[in-house]
This record gives sequence, C-alpha cells and structure tokens, in this order.
Amino acid sequence: MEQFDLDSIGTFIALGGSFSTHRRQDAEPEWPIMWTVPHQGIIPEGEAIEIPSYVEDVVPGPEPAVIIDDVGDGLWQATEEEAAAAVKGFTISNDVTAKGKFPAYPYPEQEGSLGRGYKSFPTFSPTLAGYEPLEADAIDNDTMVEAFIDGETVVSGSTDTMDFTVVELIAHVSKIINLQENDVISLGDPSQPTGYLDDAEEVTCKVEKIGELTNPIEHVD
Repeated sequence: MEQFDLDSIGTFIALGGSFSTHRRQDAEPEWPIMWTVPHQGIIPEGEAIEIPSYVEDVVPGPEPAVIIDDVGDGLWQATEEEAAAAVKGFTISNDVTAKGKFPAYPYPEQEGSLGRGYKSFPTFSPTLAGYEPLEADAIDNDTMVEAFIDGETVVSGSTDTMDFTVVELIAHVSKIINLQENDVISLGDPSQPTGYLDDAEEVTCKVEKIGELTNPIEHVD
C-alpha cells in the first residue's frame, strides 16, 4: 500500500445512490447524488469519530474511494478513456451519517428524510491514509464492501450492485468539477446498515483488494 497525505486532498467528492441497494424504491436516478465533504470531516485511521450528544441513529458507510492522479491542467468533461487514465489508486472512506432527528431537523413530521448536512459534522468522514495503485476497473465487479461495529458485521455488500463503473462515475463528476491531482471521489456504499455507532466503541470499514479503516468512537457535548 502506498501512503497518502490526507492534507493533500483538494476536493473530496461524495456520491450517494450509486449502489442499487442504496436508492429509494420509488426512484431510479440517472446519476448518483453528489456533494463535497468539508475538510474538518476528514480524519485518518485511529482518530476518533466524535458524535455530538444531540444526534442519534448514527450509521457507518463503508465506501471505496478513488484518488485522482496528476492530470495537468485538470480533468474536465473527460471521456471514459481519460477518466481511466486519471486513476492514481483506491482508498477507503467511511461516510458516517446521523439519521436521527435533532434540533433544526428540516422535516420534523417526516421520518427517514435527511439532508447532506447530517454527514458534515467534524470527524464524520474518516479516510484511510494509504491507497492501492489499482487499475480503474479493479473493483467494478464482485468486490466485497463491509462495515463492522465492535466486531459485528453491520454492512455487507458487493460492487456487483453498483449501477455504474468507476470510470463512468469519474467522467460524470468531471462534467461538474474540474478534477485535480489528489482530489478524492468516494463512490458510495451498499447501505442497509443493521447497527448504530451511538453506543459503540469502534467501527471498521473493509473493502476487498484495498484494506481496512478502523476508528474509535467518542461522544462529545
């Protein structure tokens, strides 16, 4: 595994709904939802995920993530061939999400509705400070993506359920953001977690062919 300085990350782009197991049953989007992750959310393996006392139902999101290589003036409106050539390698991120209600919840009478802000707390985007220099299509098929809370499996899925290839996703993002070296695109997770981080001590995200990412949990006021 090659080392990767998390401080060198330019733009951290997150995708949601790229796995068919994660999308709403009544909607089939043409492309995944996309947002950017604040730098205050990015922490390395071993650093604590800090859960504020006023949030609940916090779940992990194990995700393969692609790191963009040196692309000169940028990767803009790329073809799939150009996207494939722009892959430096793959790392792992944990898309931690507070799904429960808390003050300023946008839809207090509606359950199960959440905004991207629920993913934006400090420390809610742990990322492995290393990467495997794999080819762009290395994880497209039959790659296990899992999460474990205190050793118990709470997410288990495969990239077989991704609706897009990695190069399709990179090319799509490049039509919105001019990608630069060391930008990161987190590719989504299989969803359907069966456990919460609320009372946990640690969480591990594992992506076959890439590695593992483990972080302790702390509760803060």
